[in-house]
Amino acid sequence: MIRTYVRYNVMSGLRSALEEWTGEDLADRSVDDLAEDLAELELVAGLIEAERARRLHLFRAKKGPDIHGYPSATAFLAHRCRIATGRARRLVATAETAAACPTVSRAWAAGDISADQARRLLEAAETAGEVFASAEETLVDIVIPLDADDTARAVGYWLHTVVEPRIEDSRRGVSMSQTFNGMGRIDGWLTPLAYQALYIAFDTLTAPPAPDDPRTPRQRRHDALEDLARNYLENTDTPTVGGERPHINIVCDLQALAGVAGGRHETEDGDIIDIPTLRALACDSAVSRIVLGSDTEIIDVGRRTRTIPAALRRAVIARDRHCTHPGCRRRARWCDVHHDQHWADGGPTNAENCRLLCRYHHTLLHRREAAARQDTYPTQVTPLQRGPPPVVL
Repeated sequence: MIRTYVRYNVMSGLRSALEEWTGEDLADRSVDDLAEDLAELELVAGLIEAERARRLHLFRAKKGPDIHGYPSATAFLAHRCRIATGRARRLVATAETAAACPTVSRAWAAGDISADQARRLLEAAETAGEVFASAEETLVDIVIPLDADDTARAVGYWLHTVVEPRIEDSRRGVSMSQTFNGMGRIDGWLTPLAYQALYIAFDTLTAPPAPDDPRTPRQRRHDALEDLARNYLENTDTPTVGGERPHINIVCDLQALAGVAGGRHETEDGDIIDIPTLRALACDSAVSRIVLGSDTEIIDVGRRTRTIPAALRRAVIARDRHCTHPGCRRRARWCDVHHDQHWADGGPTNAENCRLLCRYHHTLLHRREAAARQDTYPTQVTPLQRGPPPVVL
């Protein structure tokens, strides 16, 4: 009974303190006071994390999940504590590793190291295995005066001295999958060098955004990845497949190309793309004509030609130098040549009617154009529907 009383007294006291903090009027708090509050909050949050790890390990050791009807501690945390499954799994792993690292756990519980520092040390323990135990006290002493970033570097250097280098990292890999609506998902692990290369590429392509750019950092990284892939396919001497360099094939008919809904607009694999994207791609691409007969037999296949000749592209680049959207200065290498009046609508392909737009603003302009035209889209699209002769981009 005494233990139960003390437990609930501590928990209720903690809740009362938090309620007092959340109910406090902060309007009169000085910047110095707020700085102290933030530092103290981080310290307290770290102490709570350390205590959760200690109790979670004991909960598992006493068969708590089984007693409460859960197949695992992860399932218990996900359901009872409403924690995302991935995070719950990481919390369980951290708790078990911390239980095997008493020096790290004591420093964490005492507030000598932060939660982020503790996680770095525990990750090192998982990687180094038995070797970590002999160096645990020394490592903790080394990182106590450091911040989280320097802790990561110190621990990383130590790992390189004790862990035998891998000829190849078996964890590396990237998975790609496509959903029923054509959206794709990428997930995986990158080696440190591959991650740095991609990070630097993203950093180069995503900064700085235009003043009116509403994209989130995640969306801008997505668009940067698309730019990298398309730039590789369009501007690199890639190996040929069937006599042609790899490229994206879009199949459409003249109705869709003119911006009218109801026509055909899809990739050669049957994934539907929207009309604004189609018209943006058609602005600056290679186009070939395929004429079909009444029974869909191929009657004529025209030569593939660029909608923007190379000489005109050079002239537009020399004039514009970068994306012409106000406030955007993406370099010409990452831009398309846009027709102000689309060639499918009779617009001329000349310098006066063409200008550079980065791919984000190019597609955005065509989406605004589609909204202004009040295009309507069919509720059902049949990939094999027949219509006017298609155009292959």
